[in-house]
Amino acid sequence: MEQRIDLMTGLYYHITRQEIARRHELIRKYMREKKLGVILVLVPHREGYRRWLSGVDGTERRTESCFVIPRKGTIFHVLGSSMAREAKITEKPEGAMPDPEEAFDGIQTIYCFSAFEIRHMLEESGEKRLGVIHGEEMRAQMHDYLEEFLPDIELVDVTGEFSALKAVKSPEEQALIQRAVFLQERVMEGLWGYLKPGMTEAEAVRYARYLANRLGSGGIDSMETAQVRLISWKERQSGEPLYYPGRYLSEGDMIQITLKIMGDSGFYGTLARCVSLGEPSVQNQEAWRRVRLLQERIEEKLKPGVSLKAIRKEIETLARKLQIPFMERHFLHGIGYCVLEAPDESTSSDELVLKEGMVLASEPRAADEAGNIFGCGDVYRITALGAVRMTTMPGELKVL
Repeated sequence: MEQRIDLMTGLYYHITRQEIARRHELIRKYMREKKLGVILVLVPHREGYRRWLSGVDGTERRTESCFVIPRKGTIFHVLGSSMAREAKITEKPEGAMPDPEEAFDGIQTIYCFSAFEIRHMLEESGEKRLGVIHGEEMRAQMHDYLEEFLPDIELVDVTGEFSALKAVKSPEEQALIQRAVFLQERVMEGLWGYLKPGMTEAEAVRYARYLANRLGSGGIDSMETAQVRLISWKERQSGEPLYYPGRYLSEGDMIQITLKIMGDSGFYGTLARCVSLGEPSVQNQEAWRRVRLLQERIEEKLKPGVSLKAIRKEIETLARKLQIPFMERHFLHGIGYCVLEAPDESTSSDELVLKEGMVLASEPRAADEAGNIFGCGDVYRITALGAVRMTTMPGELKVL
């Protein structure tokens, strides 16, 4: 794979130019089919659109960035909230930092949003339909600006439809997600070797983030790019730690660990396991057996042509039948440039049917009689024959 550096974050990315070109052609093919002259991608950090379009990340304020994609030609990445009041785009400010998108073919960074240029693009395409991704994020200023200068243009929300196309990962994307999954496993194994009685929860989380960074994760904000949730208990969970540095670990504790760490080229993986400091009780072993049973049943249901909504209904029915207190929200969702991508219930895409090439995180959680929540998280890719588990770590309850 090619290797190039993100000038803003200092991280290396390994997306090939062929993959970026495939993505650009995918969105333009969709535009031709839907008779769209231009697509606006608003708030492009959502669902990883910035990395999906450019291959790298960025550091601008998230509410002041968008992509303008004509049916053919240069894609524009607009930084800032300035809007042109005449038929030209402002020049790049003198002394501005170099932008990572400029390292890629077909993308140019500009510093002013221009309805006049968009009208020109629409005229070239012969269409009057302007597609919008994440239109619900449009600021009032931009809405009024488009109404003033493009009053005769039809705005079309294409978020859901294109998210479904983007959810199918190429072989190159699947390989990079697999590397991100391996990263979670290495961090988890390293953390297991570090945990011991007398340590605080905060120390354990800090060490997990240190391992993630040393193994190639990174980015602008480690709270986002190396998400680590660790909660320990002896008899009863207290929810999230109420104060820094959290609990002190002791012999006999149960520890629930969930990792959602950015890996190679900006792709995320996820991994959740429960460990015991010493021999676990019969009750704790039974609670883990139940959550693993749910995970195995979910894996059986992951096949092309089945929707997340249908799977959720079946798993909820199974949990009731087995009297398992099941936490049903967000237990199954797409994963890629973000930890939560389509298909997913929160983006109203849970009715999408699974397709070959999709990659999903399955994260069932179940409670024991005391209300303690146990969670198991693995990653799967969908093939023509069903699900292939990308997570290689065994699923047993770990005893330290």
